[in-house]
Amino acid sequence: MGLIELFVAVVIVGISCVNAAPPAAAWSRSRDSRFALLSAANGVLALLGLLWVWGQLPVSPPGWTAVELPVLLVALLAVVLFLVTTLWPHRS
Repeated sequence: MGLIELFVAVVIVGISCVNAAPPAAAWSRSRDSRFALLSAANGVLALLGLLWVWGQLPVSPPGWTAVELPVLLVALLAVVLFLVTTLWPHRS
């Protein structure tokens, strides 16, 4: 169990959950499928982060939940890029 891996996995879960809300709200207003897909992608990353958090806890998780720091950093980059796409102002 590494504390750095646990911290990064928790950050992935947090950012993904927060970032899934604006596209879900936009989808409920416009019914544009792009917003639903963006929200679903963030939800899947949050679920993956939860699996990785479980893998870092000392409760004897299954072996398939183990993850290494480079994989976590790549996933964190994807989550941050999703966050940037949500926060970037739309030009009309």
